[in-house]
Amino acid sequence: MEKTTPGSALTALKFTQGALSPEQQRFNKLLAKTETLARNIETTRALADTHRRVSEGTLRPLEGQRDALMRDMVLWLDERLKRKGLTAKQKRSAAEILCGLAAGLAMAGDEVMQQLHDAHSDMTMAEQEKAETAEMHKLMENMLGQKIGDGQSFDSMQDMMQASLKQMDGMAQDQQAQEDAHAQAHAAHMARRKKTPSQQKAEQEAQDADGALRTIYRQLVSALHPDRESDPHERERKTGLMKDVNAAYERRDLMALLQLQLRAALADGEMIANMAREKIAALTLLLKERVLVLTHEMYGIKGQMRAEFGLAPHEQVSAPSLKRCLQEDQRDLQDQIAAMSGDLHRVQDDAEFKRWLREQTEMSQDDFDPFGDFDLSNPFHLFK
Repeated sequence: MEKTTPGSALTALKFTQGALSPEQQRFNKLLAKTETLARNIETTRALADTHRRVSEGTLRPLEGQRDALMRDMVLWLDERLKRKGLTAKQKRSAAEILCGLAAGLAMAGDEVMQQLHDAHSDMTMAEQEKAETAEMHKLMENMLGQKIGDGQSFDSMQDMMQASLKQMDGMAQDQQAQEDAHAQAHAAHMARRKKTPSQQKAEQEAQDADGALRTIYRQLVSALHPDRESDPHERERKTGLMKDVNAAYERRDLMALLQLQLRAALADGEMIANMAREKIAALTLLLKERVLVLTHEMYGIKGQMRAEFGLAPHEQVSAPSLKRCLQEDQRDLQDQIAAMSGDLHRVQDDAEFKRWLREQTEMSQDDFDPFGDFDLSNPFHLFK
C-alpha cells in the first residue's frame, strides 16, 4: 500500500508495494476495472450529448424544409381534388397520398393537416386510432390471457397501453411474491442444514461487506448531517454532501463513499489503505458488485444510443459510427427534399400530374403498404 496521503480513494486502495498476493492482484484488477468502466460511462455520455447537439443542428433545418414541402404538397393536392378532370381512380390515388402525408404532419401537431386528412379519408384520425386501439387491446388480452381494465374500452392507444402496463406490473408483482415466498422457504430449509465451509465463508464476506458500507455511511451521516449545523452556508454545503452520501450508499458505491470521506476530511489515505488490508475480502465483494452494475449501465447507455441515433443493434458505438449515421440521415433528408421539390414542380402540369399519380400507384403495388403505417421519419417513400 502507498504510505503517502493520496488525493483519491482509488489511489489509497490500490496495493503497490512488495510482492502482491493473488487476493491483492485480483483486488487491484477489480479496482482498475471499476475506474475504467466509470470513465468510459462518462466519456460515452459526453459523446452522446455532443452528437445530439450536432445532430439537432444538422438535421432539424432539413426536417423543417421537408415538412414544409410535405405541407405544400398536401395543400396542392387538396386544391387539385376540388377541380374537375380526374377519374375516380386518380382521385382515390391523390386522396391516399394526401392522407398519408397529412397524417404524419398531423401527428406532429398540425391541426390544419388533420382537418384535411379527415376531409379526404374514409375514417378520421380519431376513428383510426380508436380502431387500432381496439385491435391492440384484443391482442394484449390474448397475450396476457386475461381482461385488461375490467373489460372497458379505451379511446386512445396511450390509455390502453398504460392500463396494460399496470396490469402487467400487477402480474409481475404477484409472480415476484410467489418467487419470494419460494425463496424464503428454500432459505429456511437450507438454514436448517449444516453449511459447508465455503458457504460459511461467503456469508461472512457478505456480512463484512455490508458492515463496511454501513460503517462508512454512519460516519458520514454523523459528521455531515445538516440539521446539526448552525451556519447557513455550511448547512447548505452539508445538505449537498448528504444527498451524495445517501445516493452512493443506496447504490452500494464503495468508491464514492470513500471519496466523500476524503472530501469531508473524515479519513486520509493511510486509514483507507489500512481498511483495504484488513477487509480485502469484503471490499473485493463490493467491487465485484460495482463492476456488474457499471457493466450493465454501460450496456444500457450504448443500447439507448443505438436506438436513438440509428446504429445497428451490434454496431460499435463510437464517434466515427455516429458521424456516419448522421451523414446518412443528412443525405436521406436531402434526397427527400430534392424528390419532393421535383414532384411539386412536376405536378403543376396536369398531364405530368396524372403520369405522376400512375407512377405512385405502380410503386405502391410493389411496396408492402405505402399508405398504411405512415412513418413521419421517412415520409417520402411515396416519392422516389
